[in-house]
Formats: sequence, structure tokens, C-alpha cells
Amino acid sequence: MADFRWTSMGGVLMDGAGDIALTQSVTEELSTMVATRLKAALNGWKLYPIGASLETFIGSPVGINQNTELAIQRRVTSALTLQLLPAGSFTVQTVTLGNEVQVLVYLGQSLVASTSVVT
Repeated sequence: MADFRWTSMGGVLMDGAGDIALTQSVTEELSTMVATRLKAALNGWKLYPIGASLETFIGSPVGINQNTELAIQRRVTSALTLQLLPAGSFTVQTVTLGNEVQVLVYLGQSLVASTSVVT
């Protein structure tokens, strides 16, 4: 499997020869696809509702109320199982640091993507 390499702003990267850069491994490809779903809004891809829409959790209470972390985990799991990864093939963990929730996605023992939500 190979796909275009892209920047965090959505632009396509070029390699040293001036050609469009391609991913080098399946792990890199999956990492890119998972990161896209973490950062995308639900309708960010127009006809394809693949995004986790984590921005909707901004300002939600955390700390004592673990419902926010659980809701984030469920939203990410839902986004990743929608025609991408089979349920149970990945793990979503959240860690609260003050008013920020770190979202970590693991495939096996490897961290493939992470993001944070300021609450």
C-alpha cells in the first residue's frame, strides 16, 4: 500500500528529486489515515463522515467527571472503525493533564497517532 505523504495543513509533500513523496510502509500509511480521522471534523470530508470531530469537546469538564474521556474514546473508536480498522485491532487511550486530554491510538504495542483536546 502506498499513498501520498502530506503535511499537517493538508498539502502534498515533495521528495528530494522534486516528485510527489509517497509513504514508505503500511505502518506509515495507517498512521497517516488515523491522524486524518483524529483531526477531521465529522463532515470535514463532505460526503464521507469519517472525522472524530474532537473539537466538539472543547470546554467540556474533565478531571472528576470521566464521562468526557469516555465519550472521546468512543468517538475516536467509532471514527476508526468506519471502513478503516476492524474493532479490537487498535486501542484508544486518554490521559488528562490539567485542562487537556491527550488522545493516544495504538496498533498493537505501537503508538500510531496522538492529538490533544483542550477542555
